[in-house]
Amino acid sequence: MSDVLEVYEKLNGKITQNEFKKLVDEKMDIMGGLCDEHTAALLVAHDLGVEGAGAIKIKEITLDKKNVQFIAKVTGASDVRKFSRNDGTEGRVCNLTVADETGEITVVLWDELADAVMTGDIKENDVLKVSGYLKESQRGLEVNIGRGGGIARDESTKITVKDPMVLISEVRMGMGNVCVRAMILSRQEPRTFNRKDGSQGSVQGIMIGDESGKIRLTVWDNKLKDIEALNPGDSIEVLHAYTRESMGGVEIQVGNRGIIRKSDKKVEYEEPVTKIGDIEADKSYNIKGVVTGIDGVREFTTKDGKLGRLCGVHVSDETGRVRVVFWGEHANFAEALSVGDKILVTDAQAKLNFRQELELSANWRSAVRKLE
Repeated sequence: MSDVLEVYEKLNGKITQNEFKKLVDEKMDIMGGLCDEHTAALLVAHDLGVEGAGAIKIKEITLDKKNVQFIAKVTGASDVRKFSRNDGTEGRVCNLTVADETGEITVVLWDELADAVMTGDIKENDVLKVSGYLKESQRGLEVNIGRGGGIARDESTKITVKDPMVLISEVRMGMGNVCVRAMILSRQEPRTFNRKDGSQGSVQGIMIGDESGKIRLTVWDNKLKDIEALNPGDSIEVLHAYTRESMGGVEIQVGNRGIIRKSDKKVEYEEPVTKIGDIEADKSYNIKGVVTGIDGVREFTTKDGKLGRLCGVHVSDETGRVRVVFWGEHANFAEALSVGDKILVTDAQAKLNFRQELELSANWRSAVRKLE
């Protein structure tokens, strides 16, 4: 039995087979090549009141099913990537993120379907009927639209997608679709590097936090443009990210399919701080205080011949005063401070200097922020 005939059988004689075939052909014409005959048949069945003919929920999608049909809402899309095939022709590919009430999955669109994302024919919040084959990628299951599959807009179905956001404390290794809402605590300067294939990449690190904790966010390549206008203290939403191990812990990474955007919902984050008078050597601390002195920036040459910078700043609270040495990028932050500014310094290492005086070191592990 063909796939189309199998869909017709679910109608239980509502219309004749010839009438059904005519409606399927009309649906394919209306969709302008965006769907195959089977997907058009599913849409016609849906129009005739046969809900879910052949369709399943995303949570029911498992690798053993091979080919699946489901209805879902578009929640995000990667940039369309162009590439050259072995025969010299140009190909296009785009990862579409779709969701229903039960979960979320990636749909891979090729060539003309990827073009539909560029032109806006497929966009966020569209409800689509999807028919494709399953494949397992490094980030989990994905649906590919092959010759026997297709997608089509379904304007009659309403889908309420559950909030995908998780708390930072719930982020674990191996997660392939991380969505968090958090406050930017600090951000490093972006840097560029050369890949093995000779291409140039770019990366930027950000510390973010919510009421449950904080975590490092690493942003790659073209996604850096999404954070250019964002500053410490801003609330953001991170969508469709993934996790990687970093320095013995876990961090969130935002690649091609990820989204970073400013959030309308304010996120509160409060660092647990230690009073300056309670600081002891050889421990890591968060402190909050008022700038009461600035030594100025000193430049030096590192062992590998690179230029380094540091800036000493004296910070006071009601219990005492301590010198904080800001290294590298943090020296730029310190240089712009004025006496009387209130600042927060996190993950600073306490040690005794050569005069056996207690001081804090704010290095690449630390986060710094000026307070209102």
